[in-house]
Amino acid sequence: MLVLNTLVGALALSVAVVVGAPLVAPRPYIDHQLVRVDIHPDAQSGTLSSLHQILEAKLHLDVWDVQASHVDFRLPASSSNSVLATPAISSLVSSGLANVTVLHNNLQQVVDAERKRLHAPVAAAASFFTEYQTYAKILAFFQALAKANPTLVTYIPSIGKTVKGVDIFAIRITSSKAAATPKKQLFIQGLIHAREWITGSTVAYMCQQLVTDFATDPTLLNAVEFVLVPVVNPDGYMYTWTTERLWRKNLGASGNGVDLNRNYDDGHWNEGGSSDDPTDETYHGVSAASEPETQAVQNYFLAQTNLVGAIDFHSYSQVILRPLGYSESNAPDEKLNKQAADGIAATIKATTKEVYTSIKSFDLYITTGDSTDFWYKNRRIYAFAIELRPTDGGSSGDGFVLAPSQIIPTGKEIYASVVSWGNFVVKNTLPTKLVPLPAGPDSS
Repeated sequence: MLVLNTLVGALALSVAVVVGAPLVAPRPYIDHQLVRVDIHPDAQSGTLSSLHQILEAKLHLDVWDVQASHVDFRLPASSSNSVLATPAISSLVSSGLANVTVLHNNLQQVVDAERKRLHAPVAAAASFFTEYQTYAKILAFFQALAKANPTLVTYIPSIGKTVKGVDIFAIRITSSKAAATPKKQLFIQGLIHAREWITGSTVAYMCQQLVTDFATDPTLLNAVEFVLVPVVNPDGYMYTWTTERLWRKNLGASGNGVDLNRNYDDGHWNEGGSSDDPTDETYHGVSAASEPETQAVQNYFLAQTNLVGAIDFHSYSQVILRPLGYSESNAPDEKLNKQAADGIAATIKATTKEVYTSIKSFDLYITTGDSTDFWYKNRRIYAFAIELRPTDGGSSGDGFVLAPSQIIPTGKEIYASVVSWGNFVVKNTLPTKLVPLPAGPDSS
């Protein structure tokens, strides 16, 4: 590990001029509140889903978290009175079917505290998994991992470029041992949403553990190849370090950004759960797969010939989402999808006692143009999105600004669950024959 850390440091210095950026201190979130609307159990079915859609599509707000009984959103204080007076909220409150709570009065304080910590000498000296890392250091970490473990790890310098011309790198991890049949492949990606820093750290932790554990148990890597895109959205991620910490999208659409997880060509692009407004957090782009990042990861995924499973890591809320996202109907493989997702939740609970909820994506809220439905439609594999820690933003407002002390515990629970999930999907591979999927929300 000492050798790997030394390599990371040297490589980070060599790439910092190209992809790194100094921390600066813009302050765009002064007096932005984190607000929660709790929905009473007596409210009509669909109330929470409707409120979520109004907050995003009509009021153009940044929704942070949606769970069974509440929705949290970021709200500039200057808009607070008008938003909370909206009939969709005020009528629920006046009828006793909802409560409104301000969880945090000034999110800029949360961002400033993190930035101060990252500037501190202790952060500069921290080992890789005790602090969040710049894009330059993430890139250097994976280059070093491949250099130190050439028989297990392959570093792919570019599978395509971002809007700003940055290469999107990939990693392949498997043993050099020949298999009787082609190795089955598991596709993993992280940081498609720029502000979800814990996802990048988690993918890196998982990769290191796969390599470390091979020495004592080579079984999985002798049978499986992991194909990973650790940072789908490099432009956006670097932007969160230099300019807007809570930025979600890429840097396309003339700087307004596109939500890459609403931009996939899944057959139901722009059929719900996304926005036509380029300034919204869920803006889906001008067309399906309009963004170079989406094109790159779609094409790289489709180029793999023996895929059996895929996971897209997100944060936050501790949920495991399975297809479908665009329809309330069950996917053709719902029984096995649920069994696999429930298994992930059970392994996490056994590892760290954390509770992750297994649920159909649509049952949380509708999404179209997303990665998991694209994967399932095109390859009929186990295709999940996992929302990582924390379970809820709470009064600390730490939803996306998660303490670095959570990096290793999150990594441990996800690594254990991915190994268990990998073994399950290899033994219970879904049929390869594509079948018609349920109609989408616009098909009537």
